[in-house]
Amino acid sequence: MSDYAYVADQARRAFSSVARLESALRQHPDRVDLQINLAAEKKRARKADAHMRQLAEYNQIEICDYKLLPEIKDAFPISIISRSLLNYQGLFTQIHDSVKNGVQKAKSTFGAQALSESELEFGYSYEGSLGVVLMTRADRNFFEGKLDKSIEALYQTMNIDDQHDVRDVARALGGSVIKRLHDWSAANVAGGYSADVRWKLSSGRLLGQVVPRRKMVDIVEIIERTSDQKSDTFETIGMLAGGDVISSRFHFVESNGESYKGNLDQNFDKYRTLKLGEMYVAIIKRTSKEFYATQRVENTYDLLDLKPVTTNPSAS
Repeated sequence: MSDYAYVADQARRAFSSVARLESALRQHPDRVDLQINLAAEKKRARKADAHMRQLAEYNQIEICDYKLLPEIKDAFPISIISRSLLNYQGLFTQIHDSVKNGVQKAKSTFGAQALSESELEFGYSYEGSLGVVLMTRADRNFFEGKLDKSIEALYQTMNIDDQHDVRDVARALGGSVIKRLHDWSAANVAGGYSADVRWKLSSGRLLGQVVPRRKMVDIVEIIERTSDQKSDTFETIGMLAGGDVISSRFHFVESNGESYKGNLDQNFDKYRTLKLGEMYVAIIKRTSKEFYATQRVENTYDLLDLKPVTTNPSAS
């Protein structure tokens, strides 16, 4: 066993002993022997923790202190804790996947390599609300570690204040990161927690902040109000299945069965002669609205023009 692994194991054992003694002391608050043993065990745990963090730099290990701070009631249901930690891992890995590969993903998926590089290992828990030490290897060169930029982006993402910030992060890192941030914040809001998230990099650099529950409530509400809208125009061949000049509605069906229903564009010539059931080349404008909180995409269609079918019409 390496020196680092040995010291990390000693810290894990020491903090576990602290937890057991604290539990025993709550049941027997007058026992002096428990008080003495707890004081000694806390001292050993603090010493092991300090030694482990010192060796982490030498062994290129990044350390994340993740602490949940209850604001409503002092309770830690497993269902809420696990959601908080799993969503934090998902958020961090999604960010790392975007930073590493330069791909802004709309859906919440990431590659196996991104997960392998950013996966956090449980070290141990410690007293003070609910605090856990999470660790991952740095693979640092002379200039930076593989996770430095991802960790910086993590805190930038946590600091969104309005819908403009949401769209900026989505453009830079992808809508998937916004979805992950929403889910992590919602998990902590449901549990009634603020989150104290701090990284100690193997370079010696410290990053971190407390994200108050009120801030996470705002994050959830902002993301749920925010959507992104994009438009494109395409041509396709099919049949005019329905149309109404009064309501300005149309129904067009492609040869392969794909169907489009929507509005006639304001510049569409409503007085021209068109026959239902006839084949046409349709020029359609598609407007896609993505809701970041759910990743649901809502499409609407406007019919710009209909052209008679000629030989070899273009279709898409």
